[in-house]
Amino acid sequence: MTADPEDFITVLHICEHFGNDHVSFHGVARLFELWLPAYDKKRFRVLLCSRQGPVAAAEDRLKASGISPLYLGYGKTDPRNLFKLIRIIRREKVDILHAHGYGACLWARVAGRLLGIPVIVHEHCNYGTVPWFQRPIERVLGPSTRCAFAVSESVRRFTFEKRYIPESVIQLLYSGIPLDQVKPAPPGFVSAFRAEQGVRDGDIVLGVVGRLESHKGHLDAFRAMQRVIKEIPRAVLWVVGDGRYEDVLHAWVRDNRMEQTIRFLGYRSNVLDIIQCFDVQVFPSHQEGTPSTLFEAMAVGNAVVASTADGQGEILREGETGLLFTPGDDQRMAEQLLRVIRDGELRNRLEQNVLKEIKKYDMAECVRVMESAYTELVHRGRA
Repeated sequence: MTADPEDFITVLHICEHFGNDHVSFHGVARLFELWLPAYDKKRFRVLLCSRQGPVAAAEDRLKASGISPLYLGYGKTDPRNLFKLIRIIRREKVDILHAHGYGACLWARVAGRLLGIPVIVHEHCNYGTVPWFQRPIERVLGPSTRCAFAVSESVRRFTFEKRYIPESVIQLLYSGIPLDQVKPAPPGFVSAFRAEQGVRDGDIVLGVVGRLESHKGHLDAFRAMQRVIKEIPRAVLWVVGDGRYEDVLHAWVRDNRMEQTIRFLGYRSNVLDIIQCFDVQVFPSHQEGTPSTLFEAMAVGNAVVASTADGQGEILREGETGLLFTPGDDQRMAEQLLRVIRDGELRNRLEQNVLKEIKKYDMAECVRVMESAYTELVHRGRA
């Protein structure tokens, strides 16, 4: 039975990029990798477009998931983005645009106005402010935006306070994780990988996962580790990810002679297996939305020590599902790490509680909400 053409909807997700010269695979690209296969294919045809050009590692990973990305390929404010986007919309008979990131949102909303198709703005981070040169554009386009999603309450406030989108049209939408895809690491993987990285019996492995950027708080975690190893010398920190701050982090580790404590693992495609090697997972960010890495940590049952930045402080409860500290407070981070390392009963309780809590954040619900929004907006426009 074929779908009624009036009920079938073509969606175009457009974002800034999937990665770059420093980052192999961006966090938002990870969402697309999970979202696109999950949409109801009987009702939706979902396409993906990046404003920037292709990045080999990201493109290979997306194509492995059956996703063939499209590209605009121009600078953030280059008007050629608009002309190419319009050509794609017409060629692919796009019914609705779902935009992520400043440049993508700019050109998507202009194209939507010109072609009379609905646009959803999806904000993933609370940046604190909007650069001065973006504010006039946001003041023009923000008030006319008719649908927006925000990945945390903090981000929702930022979206209407700084991007001038009406509060009434912004919906809080935690991305979550597809729980049915979370599997135990292959048999023997954890012990073999820990041994490969030089971990001995009795060592404590702490881990931080994410892009290597200044606002991710890696240096705070490093300073916290200086305090931790004074009391627990056999604690080590694994840093998983790549990014433009990598040289700075490596230099700090060398200068402070922490090479035996802090190990850089680089970009890893099998991150769900890697994090199952951690005894404790650390989230030191100063600025966030609600990171997918946090949902992944909860889904595999890791004990979490996290800053209260944005969504992290919203979904974690101190002493129940995580141990928290104020962003930038490396002394308190160290205290919380020592607390969870020393108290096996506490660590076990945190691990059990997050496995229960993550059930609230199944990505299937996020996809259902997006599908409902597409249907409502498109049918309203057709009517």
